[in-house]
Amino acid sequence: MPKLFHGGVPASTLGKAALAAVMVAALAACGGGDSTPPTSTVSSSSVAATRYGSPAIISIAGTNLDSSGLSVTSTGCKNMTRLTSGALVSTSTNAYYTCTVSGAFSSSVVIKSNGATIASPTFIVPAPQVTLTVSNGQGVSGSIVLTLMGDKVPTTVDNFLSYVNKSPSFYKGTIFHRLAKLISDPTHYFVVQGGGYGATVNGQLPAHKATDAPINIETAGGNNVQWSVAMANVGPGTVTSEFFFNVVDNTSTLQNGYSVFGNITSGTDVVQQMLAAPVVCTSNALIGTIDCIPQPDITITDAVQTR
Repeated sequence: MPKLFHGGVPASTLGKAALAAVMVAALAACGGGDSTPPTSTVSSSSVAATRYGSPAIISIAGTNLDSSGLSVTSTGCKNMTRLTSGALVSTSTNAYYTCTVSGAFSSSVVIKSNGATIASPTFIVPAPQVTLTVSNGQGVSGSIVLTLMGDKVPTTVDNFLSYVNKSPSFYKGTIFHRLAKLISDPTHYFVVQGGGYGATVNGQLPAHKATDAPINIETAGGNNVQWSVAMANVGPGTVTSEFFFNVVDNTSTLQNGYSVFGNITSGTDVVQQMLAAPVVCTSNALIGTIDCIPQPDITITDAVQTR
């Protein structure tokens, strides 16, 4: 029987080859395979950021801003999210992103298309500040302003601000429950600690307030110098809500085992009032301190991020 195809190629083999060629052609026609996403361009871009720890809005105008090759990132702004609903809806010619300012007071937003940077708008925010209003009804009254090191210890600052900015503030109604002296040096206090307990009951501390999940210790904030503010802990991975004021230079006493995250920049006179308040003290030989509870309570009547 004469062969239907010359060249010694079986009909079944040629059919598979032809089918494969058709499939490759089809993939090429619909943009499959190794095709590159459309290139985005930017004609203008800006960042609206006013406060550390608050949302920033990135606005971008251009073309192909819905391309899968477009990326928007920032080392100073976390949780970058493209806006697809609400008042600002991203399209191919206008794109909007939001993120939370964290980790820097000045930074840039890097906009890339297929790996190449096409724009990098910048933003600047001031160092965050928190104002604590305190009172004991008997001579302690005023405000203490804390300026925070969000550029050095962002996890610690973000954690503290999350407690401050709860509604109502986690710290509102809590007390300064510990004015501590060293047993080896009982002539003066070295720390004032608060942020974990509500009002005392018959001079006794109530149960500790429920906290968020603990975080790790960050030491980039430096030493426990006088008027610095640090987070309390009982070991690695145990930082929650409690903080303390270093009312003397505790560099040698506490070394660098605590998350220093800010400084008292106004209100040291109010802290001095706290140090002169009536207290009830007990010795804690296990850790070498004399721990004093103010009576009446020194209460945080409000805690607000004021910058």
